[in-house]
Amino acid sequence: MSILLIGAQVGLIYGPLALGIYFALNILSLPDLTLEGSFGIGGASTAVALVAGLDPATALLIGILGGATAGLITGLLHVYLRMNVLLAGILMTTAAWSISLAIMGAGNISLLSQATIFTWVEGLGFSGQWAAIIVGALASGLVALVLIWFLHTNYGLSMRASGLNIQTARSFGIRTEARQIVGLIIANGLAAASGALVVQSQGFMDVSIQTGVIVVGLAALMIGMSVFKTPKIIPSILGVLLGILVYRVVVTIALKLGLPPYFVKLVTALVVFGIIAVRANGLGLIAFPGTKAAKKNARERLEYLENDRVVNIT
Repeated sequence: MSILLIGAQVGLIYGPLALGIYFALNILSLPDLTLEGSFGIGGASTAVALVAGLDPATALLIGILGGATAGLITGLLHVYLRMNVLLAGILMTTAAWSISLAIMGAGNISLLSQATIFTWVEGLGFSGQWAAIIVGALASGLVALVLIWFLHTNYGLSMRASGLNIQTARSFGIRTEARQIVGLIIANGLAAASGALVVQSQGFMDVSIQTGVIVVGLAALMIGMSVFKTPKIIPSILGVLLGILVYRVVVTIALKLGLPPYFVKLVTALVVFGIIAVRANGLGLIAFPGTKAAKKNARERLEYLENDRVVNIT
């Protein structure tokens, strides 16, 4: 039970990040790496706002705005400068490190003497652990409900159509470029929300918190998509939230077994590798040579290699 509580305590505040990655990859079909940089910008903006004396809720909104701005810039680079979104995301994530340092004016900021959303909840009589679980659950739940509602509106449906088949969407008169820009703003705003919550939860902001954080969201996405193999919005979003909890429980178990903390990112990568391998190959992954399963897997692998190409970014 304690492992589940620790997993929920740490994992739920990463829910908005995981949903932002889901939004970019599964709804927009855009592999945007800016999300990692937006996570750091959201944390940096929130920390500076708290130190400046703003209340935690306003500081959170400022953090979200910072990440959304990064998403806007990536969208403009992609749409108006015709830059591949993967390249634009890499450039923005690289720039985000310097932007975060510029916002903070230092490599780290302590927030131990500042009021946060978590201390607000603790003031209601909850322990630190339960305060983190409650805030994370409310944040992830609210984001999930808003996304479910939004993606069933006319604008949300047009955004889904743009991600599913951009040529067909254009033939129906949908302004796909505008949908991509707005979508990237939303996705990066969600990533920044997680960054802002993480900073308030841990009581300090360090510029390195963004490093590799996108893999956490990818792990949640892969786990969720493996549990709920459906294109439907509601089960997919619930699957992503379930995935972040499962991922954090796995990491918690690994640490409980004595794995050094500096191996956490290695465990994260191995979890993602394993899930992708099983999801892509199924039983063919362990099929004996010459069997029908092995032959089927070989055919599918060949088709994949024939169709998979690196997009020209020049």
